[in-house]
Amino acid sequence: MLVFLLWASLFLSSLQEQNGQDAPGVLLSGPQNVSVNYDLKDQRISVTWEDDPSSSRVPDKLIYDVEVLLTVNMTEVHSEAVDVRQALASRKYHWSWTSALPLECTSHSVRLRSRYQNYTSQWSPLLTITGRASSHPQVFPKSSVVQVDSNFTFCCILGPGQRLEYMKYNNILMNTTHIIDQSYAMVVHMQSPSPPSCINVYCNSPLYGTCVYVGYPPGDRNLVCETRDLESVECHWDTGRATNLTKQRMTRYDLNGRACPNRTNCYQTVRVDQGERNWTLTARNPLGTLELRDTADLKKRVRLLAPMEVVASGVNASVQWQWERPQYHILLMVCQVQLNHSGHIDVRNFSGIGLRSVVLHGLAPAQTYTVQVCCGLKQHFWKWGDWSKGSTFKTEEDIPEMLDVWMQIEGNQTMILWKPLTVNQSHGQIKDYEVTWGRQETILHPPQNDFLISDRSTDEGHRVTVTAKNSAGSSLPSIIIIPRLPHRSKSSMKIVGSDGGFNLSWSASPNSSCGYVVDWCPTHKKCRVEWVKVPAGITRARIQSASFEEGVRYTLSIFACTPGAPELWERREGYVKECLPKEPIQRLAAEQHGLDTVLISWTAIPPENQTAFIHGYIIYYLDTSHPSSTRTFNVTTVEPGAKNLTGIPVSSYRFIVKALTSVGEGGDSSPVFLQMNPQTDQLITVMIISLGSAACLLALVTILCYRNWKCVKENLYPKIPKPVWKEEWLTPLESNGRQILYVDPCQPSEIDIVCNREQSGEAVLDNNAGKGALTNTNSDVPALHVYYNQLLTKTTLGHFTFSPHTMATPFSQLSGTVIQNPSYNLEVQASLDMGQSVGYEPDMNSFSCPNPELHNTMSYVPFETDSRGYKFQCHIEDSSPLQE
Repeated sequence: MLVFLLWASLFLSSLQEQNGQDAPGVLLSGPQNVSVNYDLKDQRISVTWEDDPSSSRVPDKLIYDVEVLLTVNMTEVHSEAVDVRQALASRKYHWSWTSALPLECTSHSVRLRSRYQNYTSQWSPLLTITGRASSHPQVFPKSSVVQVDSNFTFCCILGPGQRLEYMKYNNILMNTTHIIDQSYAMVVHMQSPSPPSCINVYCNSPLYGTCVYVGYPPGDRNLVCETRDLESVECHWDTGRATNLTKQRMTRYDLNGRACPNRTNCYQTVRVDQGERNWTLTARNPLGTLELRDTADLKKRVRLLAPMEVVASGVNASVQWQWERPQYHILLMVCQVQLNHSGHIDVRNFSGIGLRSVVLHGLAPAQTYTVQVCCGLKQHFWKWGDWSKGSTFKTEEDIPEMLDVWMQIEGNQTMILWKPLTVNQSHGQIKDYEVTWGRQETILHPPQNDFLISDRSTDEGHRVTVTAKNSAGSSLPSIIIIPRLPHRSKSSMKIVGSDGGFNLSWSASPNSSCGYVVDWCPTHKKCRVEWVKVPAGITRARIQSASFEEGVRYTLSIFACTPGAPELWERREGYVKECLPKEPIQRLAAEQHGLDTVLISWTAIPPENQTAFIHGYIIYYLDTSHPSSTRTFNVTTVEPGAKNLTGIPVSSYRFIVKALTSVGEGGDSSPVFLQMNPQTDQLITVMIISLGSAACLLALVTILCYRNWKCVKENLYPKIPKPVWKEEWLTPLESNGRQILYVDPCQPSEIDIVCNREQSGEAVLDNNAGKGALTNTNSDVPALHVYYNQLLTKTTLGHFTFSPHTMATPFSQLSGTVIQNPSYNLEVQASLDMGQSVGYEPDMNSFSCPNPELHNTMSYVPFETDSRGYKFQCHIEDSSPLQE
């Protein structure tokens, strides 16, 4: 029974899934009355369907699956689950989808099925949208509008038997994909907007293609609505970036559902007294739709129109205007009146109900003004209205202001100067100037602004009065008193300008009662002075003038203003900007003076040609045989002259002189060359002096040596004793005919024995003889002459023996210090007689014995004779010192 129930349950479940049944009593019959529509312009597929009206009820979680397939190979290109819970009341549903692949490229089929939980109905029959066929290449879609920075798919449909050669976008070869049969597609990324015309897309030939427009959706913002005439609303907005779409693809605007003819503002007639209202602007183009909203009470958003028929006249000008709208006559408003005079703008505010005229005070006489007016509501101020058109008028003339008068004294002549009045100072057109000097009166006409008083007496002061006249009258007189005596000369202080002018400061004058006057003029040029007046109590001023030039020296004079004539107080000299001297230093000369001295001289740059203060000069000179050996010599004085350069060896030189200023070196002179020659007379003098000095030094040394001769002799070459033969030294003859020489022991002295080796090959050095004796086989008496060399170092005790070839006898033990002289041979000649002295000669070509500081043993070999006499040799051997 259990097995039967299990099989029955499985059978019913499979049957329910097959027939679309969910819960008991609910049958999933699938969608009914399915229809498909398409829009090739938007590449959109729309599907509508209904539920089965015969079904008892529809589940509240019913879902429809929609599939879009490529008809030829039944490849799925899109699937979607549609939730229909919100449309259950009508039981009629709608779904749409936009295809990336143009619908003309190939046939598309659509099918649907219903689904409840895990139960689904069967698919509805396929509904197909047939693609295009063509006998020649065609590109789809046609005349599309695409948004920038998006991907878009084009397809090319070829005719029967045709072959795809290429597809191009904006004349660029693109990659393609074969869709099916004669249909190919390419995907393009739209990186930039199209020009005013479209971008071409074609296949195989420019004759077969389409056109695409690339742009942006609407980007408008900042919608603001207001009223201008209290009868209509005016809304305006910012259009944002350009969409790059033209003609029928341009953005269209609607305000509250009514079309707007303009693209930046929109007007509609409304009632203003309805309180706050909402205003909605809709902007749409093929790429999108945008809505902007604003909420406003138009009674509080009134922006008045511009005043009309603005006029003004009189010295205190009366400005009048009219309003286009009669509704403005009852509004409480505030108005701005803007005056423009010679580029200077003056704005004045006025208020009133229905304001239509104002009076302007404080205008300058005989001046031309341009006036404009704009107004706004005072109670609910929103924005200023539009400016009216400008109205130009001219005020009446008035008497001129006082002239600024000064003087320029040169010798017995005085020039009276005054500055021309500006437009704001003249108060009209100046007709003439009147100059009064004592009882004389002179009339001068513009543009003349100076008057020369010549041949004045130096002991009498003069009072000069100058006035200016126009049609309204004469100005107040300007008075200046010319000093009785010429100005005393004042020393000038150096100053340096900055930023095209001078910053002056000076000490206060006790005589100044009405301030100071500073005038200036180029120092080395004739000119007309300029001046500036400084109020009392101020002792500094910034001097600026358009006539200032760089590299020109100016003299600035500071006058103290007194109740009488002005007094010269201080003077300054300087440059607004120093420049490197351009005028070269002249007349450079170089002359040899003595053996190693050169005299350099030159002429300074004239003051009128100096473009900076000269602080000194630099002399450059170089040895032309060594171009890299340039040397300098600084001359700190500003006054040039002859300068000696010493310590200059004999050679050829090149000299240049430069002026040293605060901005660098300049005014380079032309180079001068000089060949230094040895001075013969001076050379002889130097030689004589040198020889005389050497002779004097030699004489002094000679005198000192003579006076201390004994000391010199003892230290340089002490006396060396001669060897003496004694008979008791010799023993009786032995049986073999030999005699033994004995030497008595003696106190050690500072003398050691040094011997030399004979250069000839007859002498033999016997190192194995040990202690020896001297034997002579040819004579009964040995002949020996030992020469003692002078040694400087101490030596140890040695053995001194004469030896035959086979035997030796102890001779003596000696120690001491001697002076070595290794240049002698111990070669002597012996006489046949025992008592005869032996003569000797030093041999300078021999070499020395070993180091005398060692303990040595001297051995002698038998004498042999040659044509010169007897010879002997010695050999010094190391040995331990002997004990006494």
